[in-house]
Amino acid sequence: MFDLFATVVNGLEDVAASEVEALTGRPASVDVGKIFFSGDVESIFRVNYCSRTINRVVILLLRKSFGSGIGLDDIYSSASALDYASFITEGQSFAVRAKRSGKHNFTSMDVASEVGRAIIDSFRRDTGHRLRVDLENPDVEFLVLVRDGEFIMGINTTGEALHKRRYRVFSHPAALNTTIASAMLMISGWSFEEPLVDPMCGGGTIPIEAALMARGIPPGRFRGGDYAFFKLEFLDLEVFRRVADEALSRISSGVYPIYGLEVNPKYLDGALKNAESAGVGDTITLRVGDAMRLRDHLSFTPRYIVTNPPYGIRMRRGRMDRFYARFLRSLREVAEGSTLTLITAAKRGFLRAVEEVGLDILERRDLLYGDLRASIFKCRVR
Repeated sequence: MFDLFATVVNGLEDVAASEVEALTGRPASVDVGKIFFSGDVESIFRVNYCSRTINRVVILLLRKSFGSGIGLDDIYSSASALDYASFITEGQSFAVRAKRSGKHNFTSMDVASEVGRAIIDSFRRDTGHRLRVDLENPDVEFLVLVRDGEFIMGINTTGEALHKRRYRVFSHPAALNTTIASAMLMISGWSFEEPLVDPMCGGGTIPIEAALMARGIPPGRFRGGDYAFFKLEFLDLEVFRRVADEALSRISSGVYPIYGLEVNPKYLDGALKNAESAGVGDTITLRVGDAMRLRDHLSFTPRYIVTNPPYGIRMRRGRMDRFYARFLRSLREVAEGSTLTLITAAKRGFLRAVEEVGLDILERRDLLYGDLRASIFKCRVR
């Protein structure tokens, strides 16, 4: 058994925790931007291969709180006390990636340097050998998080973040993070048999992620052997092959009531290419359509609307307000009683439009999307 944690988008920790609990059968606790849980080797592989809402899976080596007085000496002494011979061999290389948040008199690079020195000193003390550092392509990557007085250290089992699904052959200029798209679908409450529409689908991320969920296609299918755990010699890769084979055997076929509309033909063409690359081109329906005139494009009532509209960062307030009001009126004409789940950074403009048009806000959650503060709203259309 291992102590583990997963990094997630700030604001979606509870959604990710529920998913990990379903995948592992073990409880998960939430923290800022991460969740903690325990699991065996199979759990490490299963979450990496099947999870739709997390970024990385990390083996937890150390979690320690120093209050408000943490210093580089504390970081070095804590890291140097660990036994690294269980996780890295003499011929392997390593790197340290550190991220610091809060008020400190040191930088993230200082943290990485101290932890790296501690790893070298500890391993040489225990084995008599000096480990090799490789910042470009290490065999073992140690992740270090310092937030205020908390020091967390672990081994990255994932490699590149899982939100990079690898099926995208077309990159929309404002493409939605795939883990956020999946979390929005989960938040919406959508069941696979109910009609789902993204009326501003861009490069197709939301409909594609919905199709992958409906058919049970694991996101890991698109990564092949590109996981950090393939270089971790203490993990049994035969277990991974069993996990992957089992997940792939559960993939279903079929067409689902998943629809995407996009007003820009160029973006729609890109969405179609992405859907084909993801293997769900025959599963969903994507076509040109204007979200401001939904009555011209939909001959049915969509029960769930999940979308990522333009944020309007460069738009003036009045123009953004009118954009949202027009969209919500268009939606009300075709989707009375339906559920809308929407992400936006223009929160005030959206809230003013909601009040003007008359929707019920069922849920709001604020999240940090890169450096952008955005909110997900779940509303009832009436």
